[in-house]
Amino acid sequence: MSQVTNTFAPTQNKNISNADVLNDIDMGDFLNLMLAELQNQDPLNPLENDKLIAQISQIREVGATEKLTSTLDAVLLGQNITSATNLIGADIDAISDDNERVSGVVDRITVSNGTPKLHLQKDSGITVSDQAGDLEKGKYRYRIVWSDNNGNLFGVETEQPVELDANGKSVQISSLPVTDKPKQIYRTKAGGEGPYYLVDTLTKGTTGSYLDKKSDADLSGTTLTKTPQIVSDPSRSFEVSLNNVGEIRPPR
Repeated sequence: MSQVTNTFAPTQNKNISNADVLNDIDMGDFLNLMLAELQNQDPLNPLENDKLIAQISQIREVGATEKLTSTLDAVLLGQNITSATNLIGADIDAISDDNERVSGVVDRITVSNGTPKLHLQKDSGITVSDQAGDLEKGKYRYRIVWSDNNGNLFGVETEQPVELDANGKSVQISSLPVTDKPKQIYRTKAGGEGPYYLVDTLTKGTTGSYLDKKSDADLSGTTLTKTPQIVSDPSRSFEVSLNNVGEIRPPR
């Protein structure tokens, strides 16, 4: 393909071969270049048959490369779907696509933009954490509240108080529902009774977890003055990519 070669000839000074250039163009560009050469060739000196056959062979090689790439992509997707399907029912630790640490059982998978996604449905929970904190020994009750667009107050709360058996503990709050507005975290002091004091505010409605390390002395003086409408059976759905899965435990 003499004219194509001449078009890219200056790049040879940069140690780039014609083969490298051809690898960087797709099938459509390649055909357009060939047709342009055939249309503009010298009618008194047309392209010889052996050169035309060589160029057709190059086109076939480019087409074969594209087909091979598509085939490999399809094989990889199939393998990933199989791997994801094998995790249904398994208990995993992972980082969700919205950057939340999550542990739970995979209940289904979907494919989004050619990528398998694991789905976990988790109930909201408030438990004693193994991380150090400043909470004292005692019982604590929590309410996490938020407002809807009409100003109605909703929330989740602990059915039973969280009991710490020693000083220097912390409490993990997890799998909170996604909300349109910020969420406020309130809790009682160590006795488990009395007013609910403001611990912190989760400014992003998508935030689903919080680690409470605050001592009673560090609590805000703000208390919860309205009783929220308690959401029954609060839960949250998480999407997880395969490469964000950590520990995998066998299906139960």
